[in-house]
Amino acid sequence: MKGGGQMDSKITFAIIIAAILIVGGFIVYNTGATVSAQGSSSVKATPDEVSVYINVETKNTTAVLAQEQNKEISDKLLFELVKIGFDKNELKFVNYNIYQDCITATVYSSYCSPNGYRVYQQLVVKTNRTDKVPSIVDAAINSGSLVSYINFEISDAKQRELKAEALKEASENARIQAESVASGQGKKLGRLVSLQNQQYGGYNGPIAYYAADSSKGVASSNFEARSVAIDISPNEQDITASVYASYKLGWF
Repeated sequence: MKGGGQMDSKITFAIIIAAILIVGGFIVYNTGATVSAQGSSSVKATPDEVSVYINVETKNTTAVLAQEQNKEISDKLLFELVKIGFDKNELKFVNYNIYQDCITATVYSSYCSPNGYRVYQQLVVKTNRTDKVPSIVDAAINSGSLVSYINFEISDAKQRELKAEALKEASENARIQAESVASGQGKKLGRLVSLQNQQYGGYNGPIAYYAADSSKGVASSNFEARSVAIDISPNEQDITASVYASYKLGWF
């Protein structure tokens, strides 16, 4: 019986020691000096898509005639685009409108003096084949349409890739800075306490490369669009990221 009591005492003592070590380790693990740093990164991004916006606008004495005329031009535009290698699934018509054209007596008059009907729709050609842009403009010109805008864009897939790259570089930069601070105190960097994506300055949307001037007329605007399209070249954008990291200082 005496031996059993001694064994129980030893087990109890071992449990107490283990508990003390666990509590002590927990306190050490969660206390002590920390070092924080903010890392930043900037990644150059070249747009990988171009969107050409083409307007098809017609006017006639009746809505039906204006629609028929618009369809004729739209069909010819599609034919010209398919002829240069585009699939119809890549071509998207948007913003279809039919409205009565009006002649107003004064600028401030709300009275509408009927002046026929207008039909308007816009076709968007989005592609990563920038070499096709001059041919797209030619297709618009040949069909009797107006090139409205030429925009450069960064695809969703590339945005995700570049954002991840910028965040990774910013995180690495934060760690390097924290290591330098710790080294200056004669310490080594300990475990990571917190990590926060503090700021992300990403892609701000399409980059306008060309916009038609309505005062110049269709022919002049298309001629200008053609000249621009020949020398098409997207400008780079910066995708930036900032990361805030906090680390424990090592004990030695």
